[in-house]
Amino acid sequence: MPRQSIELPKAIKEGLDKMALTFGMSQNALINLAVTTMVVKYDAEGTRIFFDLISPPTKRK
Repeated sequence: MPRQSIELPKAIKEGLDKMALTFGMSQNALINLAVTTMVVKYDAEGTRIFFDLISPPTKRK
């Protein structure tokens, strides 16, 4: 399997550490899950997958 190095901000890396411990998963498995989800959503929805990330939050009643 090809390898890819990534750089993460310290706060994100700390959050990843916490998630890995909480869920009993490796950091690699969590990153693979996140990237796979994004790729599958991109294949299905195109660039619309980013709208939720860049749109201002809406207020819920």
